[in-house]
Amino acid sequence: MVLLLRLGEITIKGARTRGRFEKLLLRNIHDALRSNGIAYKARIEGGRIFVYTGEEERAAQVLRRVFGIKSLSPAQEIEFEDLSDLAERAAAYFSSYVKGRSFAVRARRAGAHPFTSLDVERELGARLLKEGGSRVDLENPEVTAYVEVRGRRAYLFTEIIEAYGGLPVGSEGKVIALVSGGFDSAVAAWYMLRRGAEVHYLLCSLGGPVHEAGALHVLKVLADNWSYGYRPKLYVVDFGEILREIRRNCDPSLLTVILKRFMYRAAEAVAKREGAEAIVTGESLGQASSQTLTNLAVSTAAVSIQVLRPLIGFDKDDIIAKAREIGTYEASARAKEYCGAFSEHPKTRAKLEEVEREEAKLDPSLLDKALSGARVYDLRSVSVEESFEGLEVDEPPEGAVIVDLRSEEKFRSWSLPGSIRVDFDQLIEGLHALDPTKKYVLLCDEGALSLEAAYVLRKLGIEAYSLRGGARRIRRKTLKRRGSEPVA
Repeated sequence: MVLLLRLGEITIKGARTRGRFEKLLLRNIHDALRSNGIAYKARIEGGRIFVYTGEEERAAQVLRRVFGIKSLSPAQEIEFEDLSDLAERAAAYFSSYVKGRSFAVRARRAGAHPFTSLDVERELGARLLKEGGSRVDLENPEVTAYVEVRGRRAYLFTEIIEAYGGLPVGSEGKVIALVSGGFDSAVAAWYMLRRGAEVHYLLCSLGGPVHEAGALHVLKVLADNWSYGYRPKLYVVDFGEILREIRRNCDPSLLTVILKRFMYRAAEAVAKREGAEAIVTGESLGQASSQTLTNLAVSTAAVSIQVLRPLIGFDKDDIIAKAREIGTYEASARAKEYCGAFSEHPKTRAKLEEVEREEAKLDPSLLDKALSGARVYDLRSVSVEESFEGLEVDEPPEGAVIVDLRSEEKFRSWSLPGSIRVDFDQLIEGLHALDPTKKYVLLCDEGALSLEAAYVLRKLGIEAYSLRGGARRIRRKTLKRRGSEPVA
């Protein structure tokens, strides 16, 4: 058996470009099969790539994720002398498929032959009727017998497996994707891979090891399953100090925009290091306060490099559906939204001059210091085995001290009985004052900041937990118990 691979957009390129793209595609196919331990031989001929392997089913599932391949078919390769010989051999192959079922024959040729594709369809169709096919049905057949003739060889198959098309990875240069571990940035990166870009990644870490591990799980899916032909890198830059300084010194309503501008600058610096020509984000118009047209323009003004936003017209349902399809959904669903990075009353129409005025209050060396400590991972080889299971609880254990990490305003609006409020920064700075004989349950808006705090405390030998789902979840649960409608 052989896998017959059909090329997509590559076939409409000019001769020089097509030749270059085909070489890249072959390189990526080699990487895909070797990375998955599949033995094979491959050759290219007239807009088709033929892959010979003893593991057709597994190879097909791998190859359909190689961008540049439009579709593929497991096929039987035969040699023939003339039309009659071709029809006889093809009838023997297809007879078991069509027996007692309606069928159609679809033939195409490449090369010079004393017969046409229509001749093949008529001759083979007549023989298949004699072999037990119930009837010919050209509109809605139960089985389609495909015959692709190339010179003195023919390829027989009944299945066409759709792949993802696009362009071979590496054909359109490099980009740096700003990622968080959530649904959006991973899907945006996937679309850039599909358009032939080598995608490297930047995580501006706001939540330490937990945030980093969540993002790594997501990016491993992209690296291992979709990024054939190169070695994608992840740059991790600790943004904790930058975030703290913005919160301490700047207008809270501009926090998200200022933070985003620093992330863009970090991505631009990484792009220069990698020789990348653009940065990529998962932003979708209007999805968050920082993603209004006005605020996107203010954020973009922080850099001179081009900013690409593949998801700008997508809604959340579109993005989540694609995340499920490409395999990043489960990992992204486990990654937490870092609630400490968002202001409570953000401006949706920030003015550039006011943002620049607030940024002037910050130490200009902040970003350089953060970038100097950047860590770089080879995503194809990095391990993501560390587990954070056991850090989350659905209910506070009896006798535990409940520490609320939310803002004073949110704490006054609603809090768990007996809880105390402590800023995340104060908690970390005052770890020595905690009683190591007590249990601590940490609470934030969504459960990300508290999970990070619980992780830090556990590393120091303190029994600490994060309340799963944060204040929003526990508040809804409490209101339901009282017979009230939950507040969204």
